[in-house]
Amino acid sequence: MSPTPTEIGLPCLNDQQIENLAEECEDEITNFILGKVPKKSIAEISVSCILELDEELSVDVQLDLEQSYDTGHQLDEILDAATKFGTEWLEKRLKEMKTD
Repeated sequence: MSPTPTEIGLPCLNDQQIENLAEECEDEITNFILGKVPKKSIAEISVSCILELDEELSVDVQLDLEQSYDTGHQLDEILDAATKFGTEWLEKRLKEMKTD
């Protein structure tokens, strides 16, 4: 899924800030997923948020979720929603940083 680029303007970001944002984004996405799928049913969860800053900020969210047993949840839909949630969270956070 490749979301449409959004023009929000970027705050000045150093490498450490970009790394911190990626880690926070991963945590937010993980918490989102854990709020939708019973934790005890999860055999493995992997959330990776990669941010690269050139002239623009590119975001790559990679998710993998395996369950020990079927819970009836539509995992593809949950993962799509988690990706959208993560990019929206990141956009909101960047806007907050810009006004700080």
